Parts: sequence; structure tokens; C-alpha cells
Amino acid sequence: MDWRKTAGTALLALVVVLCMTGCPSKPPATPGAPWGPDSTWTYSTYTCSVVTTIAKGSIRYIMDWSDATDTGDIAYPSGETAAVTHEWEAVGTYDVKVQAIRDDDPKKASDFSPAKSVKVNLNQRPVVDSVLIPPVAVMGAETNITVYGHDDDDDSIRAIVKWPRGTTTTELTPTPCMFTVSNVFTKVETAEVVVWVQDWKKAKSLPFTVRIPVGKEGGVKWLWQDPEEGSMSTSALVANDGSGEVVMSFSWGDWTFRAISADKGKSKRSATTYYREYDFSGGPALCAATGHVIVGSSEGELYALRLSDLRADWRWPNVTPESLEPFIEFGAPAISGSDIYVGRDQDLDSLYRIYKFTDLGTSVTKAADYSLGTSQGVVDAPAIDADGSVYFGTDSGYLIKMDANLASPLWKRHLVPIGEVHGPIIGSDGTVYCGTDSAVHAITPDGNDKWAAPLVLEGVGAARMALGQSALFVGTELGTAYSINPATGGVNWSFHDSLGSFTTTPIVAANGYVYFQNDNDILFCLNQADGSKVWACDCNYYLPGGGRSGNPRRPKPLGLLDYDPNPSITNTGDIIVVGQGALFCVAGYSDGPLDATAPWPKWQKDHYNTGKK
Repeated sequence: MDWRKTAGTALLALVVVLCMTGCPSKPPATPGAPWGPDSTWTYSTYTCSVVTTIAKGSIRYIMDWSDATDTGDIAYPSGETAAVTHEWEAVGTYDVKVQAIRDDDPKKASDFSPAKSVKVNLNQRPVVDSVLIPPVAVMGAETNITVYGHDDDDDSIRAIVKWPRGTTTTELTPTPCMFTVSNVFTKVETAEVVVWVQDWKKAKSLPFTVRIPVGKEGGVKWLWQDPEEGSMSTSALVANDGSGEVVMSFSWGDWTFRAISADKGKSKRSATTYYREYDFSGGPALCAATGHVIVGSSEGELYALRLSDLRADWRWPNVTPESLEPFIEFGAPAISGSDIYVGRDQDLDSLYRIYKFTDLGTSVTKAADYSLGTSQGVVDAPAIDADGSVYFGTDSGYLIKMDANLASPLWKRHLVPIGEVHGPIIGSDGTVYCGTDSAVHAITPDGNDKWAAPLVLEGVGAARMALGQSALFVGTELGTAYSINPATGGVNWSFHDSLGSFTTTPIVAANGYVYFQNDNDILFCLNQADGSKVWACDCNYYLPGGGRSGNPRRPKPLGLLDYDPNPSITNTGDIIVVGQGALFCVAGYSDGPLDATAPWPKWQKDHYNTGKK
């Protein structure tokens, strides 16, 4: 037998066995000393690097920081540099050493490396003072939180916010400071959000954890503020401009009338008065027959702005130069076809008037006007019934019904000796409902009393109202919302809010809810059947900083122009609140848009604010 063949066969067998069973594993090579900065600060994140090699497999690193040992939870390929971090809580000089171990066999470890000496200097942790969160975040909408923090060393700091899915880090800002940070939550949950502030030395505060309820309704989806952080001053108009639904109102912070996308809250287009330093006022309405937004101005002009681009097609009386402008303002209009009815303040001859205009598309004609004399003016907006007759209240206690051509009153009712008559609105049977400082009144189409519901126990009566399928809804200045039987005047239920007055018109939704906005911009969603509260949304908590700053409300008493802007509702059921500090879109219900079957479900009846039955 050839011994060389036998030895070769044995060697081959050994190689096969070793390949099948694996070669004995060796520990990684001993790393060199870790490298990084020679000094750092207490509570700061210190980063050093280390690298070594292994014949096969991956490596984990055991870090000895002198005050603690990290076991290493990340495996690195052979030869790849690992960056590891640590924080020291006490000043001193620390020797940092590292040991490498096999990822697949932790018992196989290298010796510890030579030490890296690091000097740790004194630094104080920055502090999260508070975190303001919204009462409710809306799923799919941008949610803002506000972080307040400071650093006792007067270092600049940044905010670090860990959301359920992702982290946001802000820029460094001089201390003390406030950060507004946003996120979009993607599911209904109670979201846990962890907040830190960190100084420029990378020292982090202790974590500050907040929990934010995320839902689909009852929170602000978006808010819009003009560049000067002013609000809107006219009631909202909602319409489709051909490319989508928009919300329109005048911004008194930057002197512009704006169309804002209803879905995202982004400004799409804007318009100014002919003389740019003047306001649009009164409250806009849409003349669908010509595609014009009709709105007055403090110049004393009535404008027709194209819905598609807000370009002005005409203004009346179109007075130039500026020194000849009448400066006699129009109120909110009511619109029937291409006819426009609108009250005006005291005229040049000291008379109060109501006008009828006909919108001709590119021009306008004054069809008629009626003088109320010197002692009474129109309050807010007129209303138009199915026959074309025009109703309006006055500031001397009258409810007046005019024929369509404003030739003469068909009747006048003196409801109160002193004070305004608010509304009016019109029921499906032609009954006219209006409010005074002492009662809600129901008047038949021929001018007779149907009933009066005194609210004198509150001391202050009704301002504006809406009519649902089976109830009349109205709020008072002392913070009570009422459901009233429209047939009898009896109270179905009442809801009281001690936080503000209900001075705007309620909104009747198709899903059985009714919305009331108080003068602190809290929107209440109530059940129409029994007045139970479904939710309340304090819109101002969603402002950056959770503040309540903004333009003050218009003065009381109410009149042609001195009133709080009324809310509206989109076709998707979201509620538009014209707030003191911003325009807000509050998430509503997809099955709860404006109740199209209700006789008069919002201010001026419909999305277009036509005031036409």
C-alpha cells in the first residue's frame, strides 16, 4: 500500500470534516484605543469611534466608560468603524476602553484596548418647562404642539420631539425659547409623544412625555392667519371656485379678501379694495347667476369679485378720486337671482336706506332704494321669501316687510320700543322668526303675531338663529343655547356655557347635530334632540403657543356692521370658525354637512349666504 496515498486520503477526509463541522472560531483582534474629542461636558452626548477585524462574522463592542459599562447591542461587520455614545453626569477625567466580542460566540472576546482619556467639564441639563398640546388631534391633519424650554447656562437650545412614527428636531434658538412642532397622526389612538430640549453641547433634558388623543372629529384640522397674525373680520362664505371648495372672508390684518382652500387651509388668491388701505366689510354673499362674490367696503363701495379669480368686475358707486368716496358702508347682502338687496349706513343726506341692485355681469344698475329716514337703520342682513318679498330688522325695534321692488312696506311691526331686531329668518310655511333683546318672535307672513318666547330671565335676549327640520336654535349673550318649538315657542331644551356668549348663528347639520360657537371661539357640537354635548373644540388652543391673542371683537350693540363674524360649514361636514386670532377649520362629520332639508340651517340660509328662502 502506498503510504502517500493513505496520508493524502486522511488529510482530505480531515478537511471535509472540518468544513462540515466548522473551523475553530477565533476572537476578534484587540482594537486600538478608541478615538474622539479629548473633552466634553456633563449630560452631553459624547461620541467616540472604534474599529477592529475578525476572520469571519460580525463584531460587538463592550465599552468601559469608567463610570459605566455598555454591553453593546449593535453588530458591525469586520473592519467597519463603530460610533458609540455616552453621557457623564459628573465632572472628572475618564479612561475609555473597548473590548471586541464575536457576535455569534460572545465567549470569544479580545483583550481591552488601550485607554482614551476624556476630560468632562461642568454643564447643566437644559429644561423642558412645559408642552402645550391640543385637546384633540385630527387624524390625517397637521397637529401642532408647543414646547417651552430654557438653559441655566444661557446656551442656545433645540427641541427634539419623538412621535409614534418619526422624530422632529428644530434649529438651535437662544434661551429661553418656544418651539412649535407639527406632525400628522395616521390612526385613531392616544399617541405618546416624548419631548426633550438639547443645548449646543448636545446635553439633553430629562424626557417630558405627553399623551395626545387622536380622533376624526372635534379638533382643528387647519388654521390660517395672515402675515400679520390678524384674523378675518367678515362671516365666512363657502363655495366651489371651479378647482375645489374655498372659504372666503376679509382679512383685516393684511387688508385683503381671500379665498382659502377648504381642504388644506392654503391661501389660493386674494383681492384688495380699489384704494388698498380700506376694508371689505359687511359679509360676502355669492351671486351664482353671474359668478360674483358681492361684498361692501369701508370706502362706501359695493364690489362684485369673480368667484374664479377674485378680480373685480364692477363696484358701485365707483367714485374717484379717493377724496370723493362716500365712506358710507354697506351691510351683508341678500341675493335673489341677479338681484341684490343690501342695507346701508347713514347716507349723505342723513338717511338710512335699503337698496336693490341688479348684477349685469360686467356692470351693475341700481334698481331701487327705500329710505328709512334718519331714525332707524338696517340691522345685519335682509332675508328674501319665496315670493320675493324682503324682510329686515332695524335698530329702532321694527321688523319690516317690503315688496320686491322696494316701493313701500307691506307691513311694519314695532316689536320693542328700544333696541335692535336681529335676523330675520323664514320658515317653510313663511313664518318669520327674529330676535330682540328680550324675546324670540314668530310673525306670520301677513304680519301678525304667532308667538313670542321671552328670554328676559337671562336679562339679554336672542341675537341670531337657525331653523332645523323641527326646532328653532338660538343662543344668548349670557351663554345659553336654546332649542325652541317653532310652532308654539316652547323651549325644548337649553344648554348653558359659562365660558362665553353665543352671539353667532348656529349651524344645523344633516346628521342630527347642531353647532354653536361662542365669543371665545369654542365650538360646541350638541345633539339636536336633547341638547347633550357631543364635544367642544376650543379653537384658540390650536394657535401657536396656545395663545388667545388676536384682534378684539367688534363692539356691542349689534348693528349693520358691528357683529361677530358667523361660522359656516363645508360640503364635507367640516366647520369654519372665524376666530379672534385665526380662521379655523374644525373637523366635523362626513355624514353631517349642512342640512339641506332644514328651512334655514345657518346664517343667511345656505353656503352662498344668499338669505333667500
